[in-house]
Amino acid sequence: MKFSRKSIVTLTLASILMVSLVGCGSKGSVSTSSSKGVVNLTMWVHETDSPEGKLYKQRVADFNKVNKGKINVKLTAIPRTGDASGYDDKVNAAVTTNGLPDVLTCDGPTVAAEADAGILAPIDSYVNKSDLKDFNPDIIKQGTYNGKLYGLGAMDSSVVIYYNKAMFAAAGITAPTDLKSAWTWDQLESNAKKLTTAKVFGINMSLNSGGEWNTYAFLPFVQSNGGQIISNDGKSSTGYINSNKTVQAVSYIKKLVDEKVVSKTPIDNSFELGKAAMTLTGTWEQAALAKYPNLKYGIMPYPVSSTNAKAVSPCGSWGFYMTKNTASDKQKAAVDLIKFMTNTQSCIDMYKANGMPPARKTSLSKIKDFQSLPLKIVSEQLQKTATPRPLTPDYPVLSDGFSKAIANAISGQNPKASLDSAAKQIDTQLGNR
Repeated sequence: MKFSRKSIVTLTLASILMVSLVGCGSKGSVSTSSSKGVVNLTMWVHETDSPEGKLYKQRVADFNKVNKGKINVKLTAIPRTGDASGYDDKVNAAVTTNGLPDVLTCDGPTVAAEADAGILAPIDSYVNKSDLKDFNPDIIKQGTYNGKLYGLGAMDSSVVIYYNKAMFAAAGITAPTDLKSAWTWDQLESNAKKLTTAKVFGINMSLNSGGEWNTYAFLPFVQSNGGQIISNDGKSSTGYINSNKTVQAVSYIKKLVDEKVVSKTPIDNSFELGKAAMTLTGTWEQAALAKYPNLKYGIMPYPVSSTNAKAVSPCGSWGFYMTKNTASDKQKAAVDLIKFMTNTQSCIDMYKANGMPPARKTSLSKIKDFQSLPLKIVSEQLQKTATPRPLTPDYPVLSDGFSKAIANAISGQNPKASLDSAAKQIDTQLGNR
């Protein structure tokens, strides 16, 4: 199955433009109207008629019912194009005209840019710290910038390795069943070779997806190897994105391609069709697998570096955030809305709607699927190894450079040269910020 853009944002030109536009908006606050003591709020969401979009509408209706006579929310669902630019364009325009809603949805990697530009308003003073402990740690991290919390999410994401049980049995391979026994890069390579035949690739990595998938899925290889792709202060990528540790990680991915155990251009549903013995992908794969009931599969943890052996896994997704346009006398009501949209039941309902893992521990504990294998591994990763993408306002620039470096490397360019080029490109753009 190809990389799902419904769950992880594709950072295209529209997203990059947003980073440059955000500083231009007015810092003033616009209050929505109140009548007869009712606080009227506006909220924008990024899904329309999908199951997820329908859930937003239902939960807002439930919130309005619970708060009848006190708070009323007007929901606007904005259609998204394939790369989400429709929603982004609407937000960009609202920034420049000071027409933002009180609450909106945005994806994890964009939070730092929007918070840095003053688009978002912190919610720390309205949330209970004990309640925050119930969220997956990465959800709190992705919503936090410069020590301030700006929002919360109802859903999370993770990447694991799905494997074909019949092919594993035929090759005499035993799959790991917990995080402690996760395969190292060497073990993954060795077993992928055993599973590769003239008609079957050892593993599919969706290398034809490119874009944000490359950063989301493969940055943990760098992090597991002890590296990073930008300095802690977010001011430089040179010496980080092109460090030896990053080069080793990208070289490993290129090696799998060169050894022909992974395809650069896999067909759709290659795993489900028996054209790949394993697939490195997100939990959205469950939707595709449901269409192949005769396929017996299992799930393994994300692989770890053979030399550093630090367990790291992808994570993060869309959440709810309060904007600068929320008048001070309406902020508590806006955060009450965010809390409702991310409470235990909302997280459970979100999983039922789109298959994304819940953002709360209590929700995970109430869903039977996550209490046993194979999805138990997803739950464990979200609590122990999930690591958000870099929390920097310049994330779109950083991600674009890293993604292109991976694409260039698997297409034949020397990994060090591709990463050196990325470092130069990124730092040039950081210097112009």
